[in-house]
Amino acid sequence: MTLRNGEKKKGPLVMIHRREFLQFAMAEAAAPVGTEAVGAATAIKGLSLQESIEMLRKLGFRSIEVHTMGPVYARPNAFPGFEFGLVSENEKQQTRESLRTFRHVTTHLPYDKLHFFAADPIVAEKSIRILERALSATSFLGAEIAVIHLTTPVEQPYDNVVRCFRRWGDMAGKGRFRLAIETGYPDSVRNFVKLIHDIDHEQVGCTIDVGHQSRYAELTARVKPEERSTPAGIKAYNDITHEIIDQLGRKIFHFHVHDIDPVTWKEHKPIGTGFVDYPRLIAKLNRLGYRGVLILEILTADMKNALADNRRYLERVIRSL
Repeated sequence: MTLRNGEKKKGPLVMIHRREFLQFAMAEAAAPVGTEAVGAATAIKGLSLQESIEMLRKLGFRSIEVHTMGPVYARPNAFPGFEFGLVSENEKQQTRESLRTFRHVTTHLPYDKLHFFAADPIVAEKSIRILERALSATSFLGAEIAVIHLTTPVEQPYDNVVRCFRRWGDMAGKGRFRLAIETGYPDSVRNFVKLIHDIDHEQVGCTIDVGHQSRYAELTARVKPEERSTPAGIKAYNDITHEIIDQLGRKIFHFHVHDIDPVTWKEHKPIGTGFVDYPRLIAKLNRLGYRGVLILEILTADMKNALADNRRYLERVIRSL
């Protein structure tokens, strides 16, 4: 067997880190998506991080995603976070311990008001420092995947973007996790797929967010705004997600799942209120041999009941296929 770092296995492996075990399983197992893959983000407004973790545990989730931005304490109308610079040593240990009962742990890296590839080097350097601190937090928590979301235009040469992601991939490898770039930017399927392939790093792949394809050039070319809620418009949207899957295959490390309003195409709605075709999606992932997680990212007034309902729905779909 060849290990992740390219070395050959030289005898019995006495101890194996949880993340290494999961990655070997992802590469070698051929079982369909399991119900333990259904998880949720700790981004629950008004709760502390510990309260969010405890809620998800009591709701029966086996997978969880921690936001590595913002303080751990509760704030009105704000998400809790695990930002290393704002977390005490006691809170660090408490958070890591509270995650041990989950089978899969992932993180979402900071993105709000950050500009990793700004033309201004001071802005870019400050943003990158915050990002790389969150990479350290990911390793500390024992997470398998760190999700990075590009929300601002790239103002630097493309080659520099590729070099940065390769460096972050090296950091992820040393931290024993993988880095997943979220769909949505660059602004087309073609360019997003090209970026992943050009980075060409074992530890770097993608997160498919089911709601981030609305501005992709391939979709806007097919669907006019007034056609969004038509059967053809809805099918075209789902088709675009499948085209990304077809082109990236095993470079798909992770999913963000929710639903999309059929009229406005606004995302992060509870599943069942929109048009994402989950039976079709999960059947495709089974054929691909996908071994990652499906992290719920929903926003609604009644998070507890919506999360419970959405978990049960996805688990029913998984069991039916």
